[in-house]
Amino acid sequence: MSGGAPNPSASTASLVTMTSGGTTLPTVQSQTSLAGSQTTGATVGWPNSKDDYELKEVIGVGATAVVHGAFCIPRNEKCAIKRINLEEWNTSMDELLKEIQAMSSCNHENVVTYHTSFVVREELWLVLRLLEGGSLLDIIKHKMKTTNCRHGVFDEATIATVLKEVLKGLEYFHSNGQIHRDIKAGNILMGDDGTVQIADFGVSAWLATGRDMSRQKVRHTFVGTPCWMAPEVMEQDHGYDFKADIWSFGITAIEMATGTAPYHKYPPMKVLMLTLQNDPPTLDTGADEKDQYKAYGKTFRKMIVECLQKEPSKRPTASELLKHPFFKKAKDRKYLTQTLLANGPSMETRVIKAAKRQPGTSGRLHRTLTGEWVWSSEEEDNGSASGKQFSDSEDEDRPMNRLELVDSSDSEREEASELSDATASQRTEVLQDDSPPVNLVLRMRNTNRELNDIRFEFAVGKDSAEGIATELVGAGLVDSRDIVVMAANLQKLIDSRHNTKTVTFLLNSGYNAGETPDEESLIGYAQISVTD
Repeated sequence: MSGGAPNPSASTASLVTMTSGGTTLPTVQSQTSLAGSQTTGATVGWPNSKDDYELKEVIGVGATAVVHGAFCIPRNEKCAIKRINLEEWNTSMDELLKEIQAMSSCNHENVVTYHTSFVVREELWLVLRLLEGGSLLDIIKHKMKTTNCRHGVFDEATIATVLKEVLKGLEYFHSNGQIHRDIKAGNILMGDDGTVQIADFGVSAWLATGRDMSRQKVRHTFVGTPCWMAPEVMEQDHGYDFKADIWSFGITAIEMATGTAPYHKYPPMKVLMLTLQNDPPTLDTGADEKDQYKAYGKTFRKMIVECLQKEPSKRPTASELLKHPFFKKAKDRKYLTQTLLANGPSMETRVIKAAKRQPGTSGRLHRTLTGEWVWSSEEEDNGSASGKQFSDSEDEDRPMNRLELVDSSDSEREEASELSDATASQRTEVLQDDSPPVNLVLRMRNTNRELNDIRFEFAVGKDSAEGIATELVGAGLVDSRDIVVMAANLQKLIDSRHNTKTVTFLLNSGYNAGETPDEESLIGYAQISVTD
């Protein structure tokens, strides 16, 4: 099997504590770094001091971090440094250490190389390998701007070569009990020698499988980017496993051919609805005309169909996919330097772009270590309609939603304020409907673990599920971690209200220590019902 299990000596991490603002924070070095530091002569380990690095230009900006090109002085070597503001994350050290250990334990040619990490004032600095080719997304966008890609961005050989390397990385993740959960072109990095590495696995979850792959271990955390997200991750009914990455891999295959994910034109909540309600997307889902992508053959299309099965058990594993006939078309790294890197944007171009990009435009729905949801919209130049939707709805009439909170003793009621402009502007496109408002009640436990009934109206054709969910969060009635699953289930109930009167669903905010999740007593669950 490609990759295989990590070498025990390579996956061992050394923990060092550093103090910042009175808080003890972890520093983790990969074993490779430690081995280098213990030798004499030319080889020097990766240092854990800010003074040993020269920060260069900003090459990436995300919702929670800034990435610099950098130079390690003792090693006389280029690297990348990802700077994470710990005060903004307000993270627990246990959670932070878990994330860093997940990175330090990975040792595979198709997974981004982690060197070391340390604390500088209120920031955590992660020192990583610098891949000067940039992300696959950078290359896709550059090619679409400079050449005619109407009938396809890359040829099948290029796609097969890149995706085969990605599959090797996924096989490694999955064989060691990890799920990446955010596979997409933006998280596939290219070295200038044609190396392909998977990046941004800080949100990856270690599943305690004990390397026994027969055990059905699943996750319930909602993390990823909507356009690439598997249906079972959105639904939150029965959790998900490694097969969620295979769905995202299939969407990435479409992205490499067409330049975008199938539902990229829609705002995040609309993407959730389309993914759950429609048949799986295909290579032609986003096509503007018939036969637009006819250049792509049957084996490629079949591989995509196999990945995008709504039933996870019907999707192949990464190991099985590596044997798919499509990947016989894969070539070597040198081929990628000719087809991808030679036509990609220069480092200078990416630096300029990163400088213009503001935090929050990375196209990502994710959760901080405190459990707070963060949505960063798709970048301005990818043709997304979500930004347009914000401006187009400014002059629309905005309905009023009245939210009434009834506590466990029915003694108090609180009314939430009128929908804010920001909330109204986020409404999913809906058809006008003259029917009377739907009366609803949300039943869930408050912070004191008391059952509360929150009554509100939904004006079909005027309100949106995400708008009301945002209002509930803004009024302090719903935890911010539950905004997406709340909106998804509200929309599900509204769509099926003539046949279904109640939906019960698992909350991302979870349950307290000592509690056992229970659907009937709504511990860790919430319920929305249509009332007369």
